[in-house]
Amino acid sequence: MLVTAALLVPTSAASAAAACSWRPTALPVPGEGGLPTATDHQGGFAGAAEVGIRQQPIAWKNGSYSVFSVMNDVLGYEVTGENRSGTIVGTARVSFPGVSVTTAFRSRGDAVEELPKLGNNTKAAALGINDAGDITGYVWGDSSGLTTVVRWPAAQPGTVTTLPGLAPDPTHPQAVDEDGSVLLQRDSGLAIWRAGKITQLGTLPGLLFPNGTAFSNGRVVGNASYNGKDVGVYWDQQGAAHVLPNSSYNLSIGNPPISINRDGLITGRIDEAHGGNDSKGTGYGVWRLGAWVSNFGDITRDLPSRVSDDGTVAGARRDADGNYHPYVWRCS
Repeated sequence: MLVTAALLVPTSAASAAAACSWRPTALPVPGEGGLPTATDHQGGFAGAAEVGIRQQPIAWKNGSYSVFSVMNDVLGYEVTGENRSGTIVGTARVSFPGVSVTTAFRSRGDAVEELPKLGNNTKAAALGINDAGDITGYVWGDSSGLTTVVRWPAAQPGTVTTLPGLAPDPTHPQAVDEDGSVLLQRDSGLAIWRAGKITQLGTLPGLLFPNGTAFSNGRVVGNASYNGKDVGVYWDQQGAAHVLPNSSYNLSIGNPPISINRDGLITGRIDEAHGGNDSKGTGYGVWRLGAWVSNFGDITRDLPSRVSDDGTVAGARRDADGNYHPYVWRCS
């Protein structure tokens, strides 16, 4: 199966990608650090950063940053999507003894606002936003254990709707594609909901516990256990599974997961045999359409978190004091 995956990429394309160097550029921040987790696919990225004593959503564009005003009493923000118009979406959380609040948000101007929940559901999370402005996510209650996939349609501001063919389920949706397709984690494995139809993704002998982390142009990446080893996995547009050569998936300290763009450029962890460090969760590499290309940047310091459709990659770099700062890399 690894040979099959490698054949998906012409030798010339893989060689060209391997020959390039990833040139890092530091992204400015208002405080000590930050992490880009979303992109507008036009050179801009968004994420969260420490601003004073609290965390706030932030967007980077053309060498500068913009900080979004936040909702009261929210302690943490996870930015999960940004469209080409620069609208960001994500999930805000408050969690301390006796209080647990999770809500989906979107930006409007220079502030973020809460998205409405559905029915009696008390919590919500946003997975992404497409260029038409449609936001996809899910809602759930405090005790049912069931999640419902929902959409906040751009054509109907302030409303939330369910998606046809997706009844409330105990498992969570994982990611959303530009066309509105949703990656689902189900008891039977990973599947894709597209226009009301659910299609199961493929598997391999020895592949257990598959988990999806990113979804773009019909392709999925994630991780699984393969014959007892934690590995990265790529599912092609036909839904076939391929183990990423030289990959690992030990993220013991919560470092960025595997990412993919619409052209099939992938970043993710490499195994210790190829320079990774599983105890630290460091050491990243690059694949294209499931085929190995090269190590990414400085494998001891660089943590790519989001691949843009324009080929740039954003993430963080570890300094001499062990602190991480946001960076963007360009391949040349």
